Amino acid sequence: MRLHKGVLHAMIFVAGMITSSPLLASETTDRFVFVGYGDVKYESADVADTDAFSARFIPIFLFSLNDKMHVEAELEFGLGENGETETELEYADIYYFLNDNTTLTAGKFLLPFGQFSANWHPSWINRSIWTPGVYGAHGSSQAMDPLLPILSDVGVAAQQVYQVGSAKVFVDVFMTNGPRSEAAHDEEEIEDDHDDLIARFFAPSAAADPDSEEDGHGEAFPEVEFEATSSDNNSNKAFGGRLAIALLPSIEIGTSYYQGAYDEQGQLDITANGFDINFISTHAIIRGEYIKTETDSFVERDHVQTIDSFSRNGWFLQGTFFVGHAFQSLGSTELVLEYAETNKIEEAERWMVGVNYWLDPRSVIKVGYEDTDVVEGPDDTRFAVQFSYGF
Repeated sequence: MRLHKGVLHAMIFVAGMITSSPLLASETTDRFVFVGYGDVKYESADVADTDAFSARFIPIFLFSLNDKMHVEAELEFGLGENGETETELEYADIYYFLNDNTTLTAGKFLLPFGQFSANWHPSWINRSIWTPGVYGAHGSSQAMDPLLPILSDVGVAAQQVYQVGSAKVFVDVFMTNGPRSEAAHDEEEIEDDHDDLIARFFAPSAAADPDSEEDGHGEAFPEVEFEATSSDNNSNKAFGGRLAIALLPSIEIGTSYYQGAYDEQGQLDITANGFDINFISTHAIIRGEYIKTETDSFVERDHVQTIDSFSRNGWFLQGTFFVGHAFQSLGSTELVLEYAETNKIEEAERWMVGVNYWLDPRSVIKVGYEDTDVVEGPDDTRFAVQFSYGF
């Protein structure tokens, strides 16, 4: 029986822990598995003028109803600025394994767009302390305006796997409630800054897109929310998917698509296209993604309201090099380099360099420095130390 990739990765991880931990083995049954991760971070940020410690704890619950159905859920617990406990339901869904190659999903789930969101955003898997700039912040702020958040929503999905020679082809499709206009919530008081950072697509309130300028005047860039809710502000549903080919365990490349109407009338769409690569060798890991978004908006042309599209794009590339392989005295030490940029609107570029030291296969100490150059805005530098662990 083939498991969904997220469940499979967690099961493999837990199986390794069971063989090395008698205590965990005694607390794990054939039907229920309790896993998760967490981190403690010290961060100093220039523009935000912050210098503080933070902590998170993220439990993941996996439950097998029977051979055909599995349930999974992830919660995130963190501390707010005033000491309050902030809770977020990252996902909660059920999988039905139609056969060895076909999986159906329903509930709130991480959308299969690119690789970072669904597969390696947990802090102990991501080699960087920070989320790639094109995806915004996950648990903190950042200077670079993102193209998309880490996408999750409520709906249904399906995955089909094909064996083509020595390669595997993954086909994911989904349909969800979709995004909504930020203007629809102007009167609501946002109490959770962390949720707001994760769920919203931040865009400048008055920026110009060169591709849509006809009269020489800048138009307001639309703001879109991606927060998963149990309602929909229009009758249209968001849809999309990902097509990938993998020569496991060395390389996987994929292309993704997302489209959803965000206004109450269902006339304005946001569309995203992506390309991702994940390459793993004996001495290095290379990961990267390119994203392009098109966001519709009502604009005035010759005193007539019409629909125009604002375009943005960006990419990141992250390289991890196992320097401990070349210099045995360094042990389980890694060097991490990452570059990210966003273009056309709110242009920015970011360099990150980090050094990771693995205490064991499930816990790592990271030290990182980040430098962000914003074309029309304040530049930012950050330094952070993070202890991440999986269990």
